[in-house]
Order: sequence, then C-alpha cells, then structure tokens
Amino acid sequence: MIFRRRSGTATDETTSAADPGRAPGTEAVRQVRQLQQELAGIVAKANAAGGRLPAGAVPTVRDIDDVLRPLLRYLEVQSASEEELRHLTAMINEYLPQALDDFLALPVQYTMRPGVTGTTPADDLIRQLQLLDEGAGELEDLVYTGDAARLAIQARFLDAKFRRSDLDL
Repeated sequence: MIFRRRSGTATDETTSAADPGRAPGTEAVRQVRQLQQELAGIVAKANAAGGRLPAGAVPTVRDIDDVLRPLLRYLEVQSASEEELRHLTAMINEYLPQALDDFLALPVQYTMRPGVTGTTPADDLIRQLQLLDEGAGELEDLVYTGDAARLAIQARFLDAKFRRSDLDL
C-alpha cells in the first residue's frame, strides 16, 4: 500500500485556527473519534474469536491497533487531511473487518483446506492482516514525517525571517 501525504498547497502546508477544516471540533475530529470506537470494536471481536482464528491473527490485529490507535489520537488533536481520513476509514471500516468477517463466516472445517489458489483461508487471512499491518505502518510514517517536515520548514522560515544577516548594519 502506498499513501501520499497532503497535496502541498499553501492551505495544506499549515494548520491554523483560522482554517475551519482543520480546527479541533470539526467533522474530521468526529470522524476520528468514531474510527477509534470502531477500531476498539474490531480488536474486541478478534479477541473474542481468537479460538477460531489462525495462530498469529489476533497478535497481528493487535499490532495494527498498536499503530492505528496512537495515530488516531494524534490526528484527533492535530487534525487529519481528507486523504488520511479516507485511508484510515477504509482500513478500519472496510479492509480489516471484511478480512475477519469473511474468515469467521466459513465453517471451521474449510478454514484449513487449500482452495483454488493453493492456499488455505487461514493463510489468506494471515496474509491480509500482514498487508494491513504494513499499510498501517506506511500511513503512520507518512503522517508523522509529513508533519515533521512542515515543522522543519517553519523553523527555516522563522530563521530566515528573524535572524539578522551579517549584511545588516
């Protein structure tokens, strides 16, 4: 999964109280809070179904949670771009629950039986969860490195604006 950070327009480069799309208390914050609740529900469901899931599934779901939960808290305070929300929403509302639900819908005797691709549904679930874990890590890196880069840009701007030059008399 490859994610792109905010588009780089002037309004995307900074976060200000004057920008209502990024201010705390906006629709984005409400969405982030909803995603936090939904993620907690998915983790609880995986924990409860642990006996039916293949070895490694529950720890991988928890690894995904360990990445996304702090990221959601961060975005609740810092606010999220539409693209970040879109990726998080798809991961939490669609990809992760669908993988778990599709596996849990199968009768137990079919979960370890190889299918047409030569892999078992258990193998497929583990692979999907690993991909989601990698995607969560990529999204996390994207958000934090993008915000760190904006901080460095602001520092350079302030340095240029307020540092006296050797040419100043």
